Amino acid sequence: MYYSNGIRYRLYSGANLNIPIYPNKATSVAERNKLLSKLLFEINKSLETGYISEVISKIEPNKVEKIIITKTTEQAFRDVEYAKMTSPLSYDYKKELKRLVDDFLKFLTKDEKADDIKNLEQQRVEDFLNQHKATSTYYMGRRRMLSVFFAEFIRKKLITDNLSKNAPRLKTKAALHKIYTKEQLTTILQFLKVNNEDLYICCLLAYCCMLRPHQEIRLLRMKHFNDSFTSISLSGAENKSGRVRVVSIPEYLQPLIKQRLQSVHDPEINLFTLTQSTYNDYYFNLIWSRLKPAMYKQGILQKDQTIYSFRHTAAVDVYNRTKDIHIIQQLMGHSTMIVSLNYLRGLGELNSQQLKDALPVLHLD
Repeated sequence: MYYSNGIRYRLYSGANLNIPIYPNKATSVAERNKLLSKLLFEINKSLETGYISEVISKIEPNKVEKIIITKTTEQAFRDVEYAKMTSPLSYDYKKELKRLVDDFLKFLTKDEKADDIKNLEQQRVEDFLNQHKATSTYYMGRRRMLSVFFAEFIRKKLITDNLSKNAPRLKTKAALHKIYTKEQLTTILQFLKVNNEDLYICCLLAYCCMLRPHQEIRLLRMKHFNDSFTSISLSGAENKSGRVRVVSIPEYLQPLIKQRLQSVHDPEINLFTLTQSTYNDYYFNLIWSRLKPAMYKQGILQKDQTIYSFRHTAAVDVYNRTKDIHIIQQLMGHSTMIVSLNYLRGLGELNSQQLKDALPVLHLD
């Protein structure tokens, strides 16, 4: 603003200077501040040339009032939910996200849902999470998933604090992933070969190729195998790591795959249904649950051993033979080596003593 003959004039744009600068038409705070800085420069230049002869007080762009974005709590959660549902995330993860949103909004009062998201109180978030303390793992899972929403609210500048991350943490116990012994591995695979060929092939692929049973193996089609059935190729959208993954098929498994697909010419034919459709998400789990009592009765299966135990057993076998974490990362399709380290720790193959023994040696006089 500037004064002329004791009258105060405000410059909202560069119109009075015949310059097309309009800060109030900016669509963001950053753009508005940039235009204000440009306007200030032009005003000062006009003062120096005498175009504006009176004193002007300098405008400080960094003190311009910020554009306030508001949204109700319910709408904020639903917007993020919609974005996640239309993203390339796993079916189970999307289902859990949706259930969390429904549960949280059901927990809030009508007034809280209709109020601005920035007015949501920390205590209300903690009260919701406290309902899920049946196990520390479940509590931390819900806390972590709820944090995804608040992180998005912060990114969109709806709020400033992650209320979920501010909630207390609970110590979780590592889940036991019990692997198979060599004797068990042979016995169980023979049992599956006789009782269900689909499950037999699934478990072989989980062990030999280290693929994930439900979201990778179940969805395999003719197009994923090369012409000689010596490798499997998955795009980034077809595996959890989000990157292209190519795995070799061991020689002892190649004849079985080739026999099943030898008369197939349509690249979209599924390995298990031998049609273009696939079995549902729980197909292998259902067969496993039906055969499990018989395996218990014969004493060939132990508690905490599952279909995933074939993949876990393979990881331990490779690690024991190579001691190379990088190889484990590549074979398992993990996004980072940190994931592989945590994986092996969860299987009990890496502990603090082993890490201690691997520390560098130095002999001092």
